[in-house]
Amino acid sequence: MTQPTHDQLEASQHTEKRTVGGELRYYLKDAASHLKKLNEPFDPDGLEAWFTPDGTFHAQGLNANAGLYATMGAAAGAAIAAG
Repeated sequence: MTQPTHDQLEASQHTEKRTVGGELRYYLKDAASHLKKLNEPFDPDGLEAWFTPDGTFHAQGLNANAGLYATMGAAAGAAIAAG
């Protein structure tokens, strides 16, 4: 997975910048849409998905396996990189 750059995260229409506990995060605005693109049956309620400024993807709340998080991160990263 190619990680988005800090500049791409700043400019992305797919993210919302927030500071949590002193840490800068770029939350996905519509995580459910990224799940739909992956044809995943999970309910996105309670899902939090974000990138840190170095482009690392994080997610919690799906109670899914790590493979889904990695796939979702790759899809979101590609959308951000594409503009």
